[in-house]
Amino acid sequence: MTSRERLLKTLQGEKPDRIGVSLYEFDGLYDSWIHNHPEYEAILKYAEGKTDRFYFWSPIGDKPVLFLGEVTPDIIHVNTWREGVSTFTKTTIKTPKGEIFNLVRQDDNVHTGWELEEFCKSETDAEKIISLPYIPYQPPVDSFFELDKKLGETGIVMGDFPDALCLTVGIFGFSRFLMIYTDNPSLVFRLLDFFQERILDYARHLLENGAVTLYRIVGPEYATPPYLSPATFDKLVTPYDRELIALFHKYGARVRVHAHGKIRKVLASFLEMGIDATDPLEPPPDGDVTLAEARKVLDNKITLFGNIEERLFEIGTKNDVKEAVRKAIEEGATNGPFVLCPTAMPLTTPLDKKIQENVIHYIDCGLKYGKI
Repeated sequence: MTSRERLLKTLQGEKPDRIGVSLYEFDGLYDSWIHNHPEYEAILKYAEGKTDRFYFWSPIGDKPVLFLGEVTPDIIHVNTWREGVSTFTKTTIKTPKGEIFNLVRQDDNVHTGWELEEFCKSETDAEKIISLPYIPYQPPVDSFFELDKKLGETGIVMGDFPDALCLTVGIFGFSRFLMIYTDNPSLVFRLLDFFQERILDYARHLLENGAVTLYRIVGPEYATPPYLSPATFDKLVTPYDRELIALFHKYGARVRVHAHGKIRKVLASFLEMGIDATDPLEPPPDGDVTLAEARKVLDNKITLFGNIEERLFEIGTKNDVKEAVRKAIEEGATNGPFVLCPTAMPLTTPLDKKIQENVIHYIDCGLKYGKI
């Protein structure tokens, strides 16, 4: 089978020729920088013809966008400056009810950012966001078809999508969100509804224009134990994501729900939402469910993605990697479809040689133990 055939058959709950082997964020998410570093390029070159690519995709429009709505350029002001090895970016937004701003820091050779100040420092700031006029975000989807053609038989395009909770938590930061939800839950539900309208309109636009593929939804992990109860999860996540997933299914797309942490007590809700797949199913102690336990709760047609911890590449021996891969395939592929996938991937440069060798060994072990 080609990688595309293998992945599609797996997502359909059918038996492929072997277990799919994913390099997760190395497929598309890091494209802005990964090809500038030879140690990463060496892994990508080695992976050619061996791994199965779920290539991250989001459309890019030519108009300013905030919270999945188009805005005029005059309401956004961006100020960037350097301090030592860090780049700081302050983004100020003018709303009908006043200004809000956030502050982000990015350090050299670390390819991620830290949000030092979120847009909403108070409930008043949230009201400012709600006051923004709404123009639906309708970017061109040509890049979807271009990427699909470029990938050919090496993999499939995977759309990346926030849910309503993801966007709501993002404007506050997690700890402030928890306090706001405790003190003023009605405001949180107003925000969820505010974002849900935009998310559904955006998804419908992509689907109606032919971007029908696998979509990864991010955000449910913010409402999992120990932070919030399963009952609260069923208020903040289940009805919103169920509605979004139903829309994807209406057009023939599939959905992979992403959630780190302790998800054992909400797996039944994943099933109720109608998911087709989930990742990364972190094992204890970071998570609280094994692949075997997850399979007992989830339907035998749902594809499990997991569950090789990223830190294993950093601190583990090659034997540790081998045993983790062997166990993951043995548990994950029993009684249902499975794709071998890390919980995350390295993102610092330069990449330590040990990490590089362990990632390559992960590929080799996946191919060795993934034979069906």
